[in-house]
Amino acid sequence: MFTPKKMTNTWHLDILPSEVLLLIFDFCDEYDLLRLSEVCKRFYEIVRTDVAWFKKSKRFLVTNQTSERFRERCNTILRPSTSWFVSNNWRYGIYKKETIFTHKLKVISWLRMTNDILWWCGGHNFYGLKRKEKSTIYFTREKKYKLIGGDIIKFVLWKDFIICGHIDGTLNYLKVNFDKNKYHVAKVFLNNKLERPFMNSVNAVDATSEIVIVGLQCGGIKILRHPDMDKSEKHIYQNDDYDNRICKRLKNRVQSLSIDPTGVRFAVGSSGFTETPLHVIDIERYTVADTMNYLWRYGAGILDMLWDDPNTLITCGYDTRIRKWDVRTGNCVCAWTDPTDATLFSISSDHRYSMITGTQYNCLAVLWDQRKSDFVQMYYVNSTGSSQCSPIYSVQFDSTNMYCATDRHVFKLNFSVNSYQRLDYKSVFSSSCRLMHN
Repeated sequence: MFTPKKMTNTWHLDILPSEVLLLIFDFCDEYDLLRLSEVCKRFYEIVRTDVAWFKKSKRFLVTNQTSERFRERCNTILRPSTSWFVSNNWRYGIYKKETIFTHKLKVISWLRMTNDILWWCGGHNFYGLKRKEKSTIYFTREKKYKLIGGDIIKFVLWKDFIICGHIDGTLNYLKVNFDKNKYHVAKVFLNNKLERPFMNSVNAVDATSEIVIVGLQCGGIKILRHPDMDKSEKHIYQNDDYDNRICKRLKNRVQSLSIDPTGVRFAVGSSGFTETPLHVIDIERYTVADTMNYLWRYGAGILDMLWDDPNTLITCGYDTRIRKWDVRTGNCVCAWTDPTDATLFSISSDHRYSMITGTQYNCLAVLWDQRKSDFVQMYYVNSTGSSQCSPIYSVQFDSTNMYCATDRHVFKLNFSVNSYQRLDYKSVFSSSCRLMHN
């Protein structure tokens, strides 16, 4: 009887060099890597290293952190080995929610964020909330300084200042004192020449290192140089050219405005009743560089916009759609429709794949992946009282946290938590849609 010869030189996967194993693991998806980490101690040690996750982390939603502009506002820089865990929480609605700020009156609020401070305005109030402290600390105004101009509509961060646009057309430059957790009015652009000041409300504002650009309720767009902060005036800076430096006058009111990352041009969104609601304007020549080619609906006003890169503009507004524009061709290259057919008040991006919109109904925020046609997840951040039906007027996020401003509250959703509770509203929404179609 023939007996096969016993093999003595048997090769096992776990004795291969680490470099070879890493090449093999590159072909595995995230779930397979987690299973491999349970095979043996050596696999566990390899899988837990950042090297095994580095390539995959660049594909993750929200947590890829490849954009420098996105990293600048991230509270923490995630290790590649932990990015998938947090990204998975975003995808399946695993988070901890808390209310970090409440205002007594209903207001239309606005948020901006750095890696350590969340800035909020609403009505005539302005606050800064430290993000890295265990207990929230406010940046508040020094009492001897008074904000001029009525309600704050929009603001932009510039160096160590905040530039606030007010309902009567005034611009306040607020100087931040980080040591005392206070800010004060440093300079003011006054605008008191119009008989109807509310028609000159600053509805949009953005700034470069040299200039500030404002979009007005009356349709005017102005380019102004920043005031000299070294001058002796402590409170009021009067600019004689404030009402004359109109580089463009639109037929409709300006709703949004954003300067491209290179500082060469800026985009303007209007209410869109009597003309195209989107223009790209050259900063130096004051001329329209591009008008976006699209069959616009009547009143398809653009409420918010951002530049993903110098050639890509993303907009949202009354027509319930996110649109991605290639400014080199002037064409819309991609569009996404809100699942609840709601007006989109605000949008934020990681300048890679991820987008989050703040919608009109029921404090709903929606997460999007630019590589997919459908939305990824829905987050209902509503609380008790009037905010149950409030829009999300402004939304900001980094890799681990999302901040949503409603009519009275600011909510924080923390996605870096360990939890078994899923708030997977997308699955509920999809099931409801299938039942309605059946």
